[in-house]
This record gives sequence, C-alpha cells and structure tokens, in this order.
Amino acid sequence: LSERRRVLADYVREHPRILDQGHINLHVHTNESFSFFLNPTEAVWYAFVEGIEYFGINDHYTIAGHGEFAKACETASRKATFSIEAIAMDDESLIHGRRYNDPDNAGRCYLVGKGVTRALKPGGRGSQVLATMQRAIRQRNRKIVAKLNRYCEDRGIPIILSYREVDMLTPHGNTTERHVVQAFCNKIDRQFPEIDERAQAYSRLTGGTVEEELLSKPAQIQVLVRARLVKSGMPCYVEEDRDAFTSVENLVNLYLEYGAIPIYPLMGNPITEEEEDLELLFLKMDRYRLNALEIIDYRTEIERAARIIDAASHHGLPVFIGTEHNTKEESSLVGPVASYPDFYTYLRRSSNFVIGHQRLMGLCDFGFVYPDGRRRFDDRRKGFSFFEEAGKLEIPRPQLEELKKKSLQERKRYFNV
Repeated sequence: LSERRRVLADYVREHPRILDQGHINLHVHTNESFSFFLNPTEAVWYAFVEGIEYFGINDHYTIAGHGEFAKACETASRKATFSIEAIAMDDESLIHGRRYNDPDNAGRCYLVGKGVTRALKPGGRGSQVLATMQRAIRQRNRKIVAKLNRYCEDRGIPIILSYREVDMLTPHGNTTERHVVQAFCNKIDRQFPEIDERAQAYSRLTGGTVEEELLSKPAQIQVLVRARLVKSGMPCYVEEDRDAFTSVENLVNLYLEYGAIPIYPLMGNPITEEEEDLELLFLKMDRYRLNALEIIDYRTEIERAARIIDAASHHGLPVFIGTEHNTKEESSLVGPVASYPDFYTYLRRSSNFVIGHQRLMGLCDFGFVYPDGRRRFDDRRKGFSFFEEAGKLEIPRPQLEELKKKSLQERKRYFNV
C-alpha cells in the first residue's frame, strides 16, 4: 500500500495539475467488489490522469477500500466521496411484476448509501443485516462453483475449480458472481495453454464457436461465459437465496448507520416500470427516505438524463453521476453525460452537496438527514444549498487539522450549525 502511494505521489509531482478538467465521477467500483482497477489507488491514478476533480468510491457490500481511497485522493488532490451499494427487495413491486433498476428481476432494487462517514458498530443491527446478505451471496457463489465443476465433468473437460481460487481474487473475501466466472476462465486458460485447444474448450462449454481472436480479450470471454453458463436460465445458474435481499427499509437503515444519505441509482436503459414515471418514483423515494438520485453514465442517453436532471431540480433532489467500472473492460472515467455542458452545473452542485454532508458529519455530527432518515431541513432546496456551500469551502489542510482539535461546539460555530 505504501509503495502504491509513493508511485502515485511521484506521478502527481511529475505532472502538474494542468490535467485538471473539473470532471465528476462519484460511482466507481474497486477490487474490493469487482472492477477494472487492481486497487483503489490505481483508480485514483486513472482519475488524476483523466482530470477528475470529484471522485467517488462505491463498492458492493463493503467499505473496506475507503481508507486506501481516501489517502490516495489526498495524495492526488482529488475531492473524494465515499459510498456503498447493495440490493434490497421491494415485495410490493415483486408481487406486481414491476422492475426498478434490475432489468431482469422484478422487485429487486439497487440502493446506494452516499457519503459514508463511519463504520458500522460490531454486533449492531446494521452489521447483522449486512452479514446475512454477504453470507447468502458467498453460499450461492460456492454452489455456482460446484455446478460449473459438474458441468465440466459431464462434458469430459478436466476442470475442477475450488472456491479458494475465487476467494483469492478479492482482498477481503467479498466475492461476486463475476469473480466466480473470472476464476473459472483463469482456470481454463491455465489448463489449456495452447490457443487452439483453449478455443475448443470454450466452444464446448458455451455451446457455440469461440474464435481464437476472442481469446485475447479476457473481459469479453468472461462476459460470454457468464451469459452462456451462469445467468438465469443457463445450466450453471443458481437462484439467489431470499436472505441475499433485505427489505428496502432495512437497507435504508443500514446506510443511515453508516452516516450516509440513502439514494436511488437509476437504471437508465431500459426504462423500467418503476422508473418510467419520474414523479411517481419521487413519491416512492420520499416514502422510503431516499433523498437523491444517481445516473450511471454510458447506460443513460443524454435526452433521458436531461429529463431526470430537470425533474430532480424541480424537487430539489441532488443528482450524482458515475460510470461503475465493475467489469474488466477498460473505459474512460468521463462519460458522455458527465461531460455534457448543460448538466455540469447541477452535477457539480450535487458533488459539493455530498462533500458538505461528509464534512459536517465528520466534524459536527450534522448530516443532511437525521439518524432516523428524516431530512434535517424541511425545505429540501434549502438543505441542498446549505450542504452545497459547506462542501464548496476550501479549507487548507493545516487549518482543517487544527479544526479537528477543537471542541464540537467550536466546530459547529465555525460552520454555523
């Protein structure tokens, strides 16, 4: 870790901040879940190179990468935000066959905790909810491994994958279905070093012709294997246990324990039943104590993004932007929505808003929402502006360190809270 920071620091010194373009990306996965990036520091290096000013980590089911990410952003002078993501189940939408931001599964609802400011208390309610979901996910991944092994055996292909090989792809054991597929493909590549034999093995496994040219693109091979073997309806699919999905209420409460703002990330494309009418979605968000939106770049067309930002601005809802980067495929951290000039002001305001929330929570225990999820300001627009201004403040590091030494009351007076 220290070596990674040293390399990053050297690069930053050698390349003055002429690269800064003021770009924004507040939703990027790291290797703590599944990502193109080898570690959080590497993600920050790419952000520096592309001129990202506001940069946010967002991993599934963990905040394990937040510490390294914070230090790397400090080294590279990036404005850092911290998030966590998980999937809840809305039973009402499930019963009626209505989809949120999972295009394949009614009722499933990805939610993000934006602006994480503290860890969960060990043994607390939030820790128990998170552990239950993580345990169910790991158990399913083990079952997928077993099915893949049986599938290979039935076809006379000498591949035996162990769960340990999957686990080793993660720093802290936060495995995903994508890790299982990655480990499986790695095993095939080692077992069949000759290109022609490897192409034949993949062809037999996927039930189609895999050209040798595709073998030089590991990310695309993994996508193909996942689609042909592990996805719903495929021979190695394992249905998720109900324990993998807590209720929306439980997940919102979990994020509140993290000191975060629970928010809703939009699917973008396709437009699902629950996202089609934005006004109805906003009403449901309010009921569930979800206080902002997130647009996933590359997946959202400019016209759709314009409608989202316009509607959100009328309600005083912050809108964040990010690229996910939760595949092994390399792509720019600056997508078409984030770089569209008409959106920049609102996206920057929203970025300053969450930084203001993080700052005031960390220094004053004063966030945009109370611990029970109610907004601190009845007037949503007033609250948005207040935390935006707190986030815009440029506080030199020595002054910030001195501020941390002061009493809570003195810190509150400094920010006028």
